[in-house]
Amino acid sequence: MTRILTILGLIILTIGIGIISHAHPVWLSDANGFLKGFMNHELLAVLGVIVTITLASAANLHLEFNRLESEFGEAFDEARTATKSYAYLLIALFVIALTLVVLKPIVADTPTLQSIFNGAGILIIALNVLSLLDLTIAVFEIPPDKRLKK
Repeated sequence: MTRILTILGLIILTIGIGIISHAHPVWLSDANGFLKGFMNHELLAVLGVIVTITLASAANLHLEFNRLESEFGEAFDEARTATKSYAYLLIALFVIALTLVVLKPIVADTPTLQSIFNGAGILIIALNVLSLLDLTIAVFEIPPDKRLKK
């Protein structure tokens, strides 16, 4: 159920950004002082922090799956695949954000294009935060060590 709500939320956010970009592009364009100042190296700095934390969490989660599998013989194939997918997604989103930051000053010369670029940056941040949240939830769902229950 949580995954459905997440996907639905992303779809609604994407549609909302699309509607705003065409109906009122000034709201998300560089006329918005915060977005103008944020959709540059600042976006990459924020994503760098999120990606670093999330990839470290993914690596720890992967190591914990290895330990649990070797100690208790439980397979975590689905969780391991999801963890790898999130890691690659975060790297891909960082590359896409870097591309947006480089191309925006060159291509986005109208408020509508600026709004689309800024909206894409907002979507990238949302995806990064949701990935971090999902991996954090996965870490807290790891069963406690059975050896400590004596």
